[in-house]
Amino acid sequence: MSRRGSLVVKADIDGAAIDAINARLKALDKEGASAAMKSGFRKWTTVTRRVVAKNAPFGKSKATEKIRGVVRPNVHLKWNVTTKVKGYAQGKIVWAAVGIKEIRGSYLTPHWYLRWVEYGHEVKRGATKQEQIFLKSRGYERKKEYSRITVSRVRPNPFLRRSMGETRPLLFPIMREAIQKQLEKEGLA
Repeated sequence: MSRRGSLVVKADIDGAAIDAINARLKALDKEGASAAMKSGFRKWTTVTRRVVAKNAPFGKSKATEKIRGVVRPNVHLKWNVTTKVKGYAQGKIVWAAVGIKEIRGSYLTPHWYLRWVEYGHEVKRGATKQEQIFLKSRGYERKKEYSRITVSRVRPNPFLRRSMGETRPLLFPIMREAIQKQLEKEGLA
């Protein structure tokens, strides 16, 4: 997901769990600790990606759809879930992300309507001349206020938040297992 206006869903490890993980990581050298962390985060993001894809709404099954008067390919959230684990030098894992693939300035990926699905949105239409006169009489002075009318409200489908809620409890056991495998690999278990 993009940094600018992105959807952020966090999975934190609580204080006692992070202390247990750090105690086990101290038994490993820097490279081993980095490998264990990357392995654990990769496994967790893979599990989370599957859950997000399962929970994502499918939408219309047609190959194309009309968006703002233009026919565009009909892309689906399920097909565009992606993961990333970012590590830096000195073996530090900075973050792991699960999100919707984005090609900026394009309608080839569904990133542009993800916020609408996750948080809901309003369906609007242009106001008729009589409706504009009525709205002006009610005190709406800016054209943006009186030229559009809300027709309905689409309820949110918080599939990303729901997916994170399902996979958040798996993070600590997966990390513990990855560290244990690395300890066994290095003969320290």
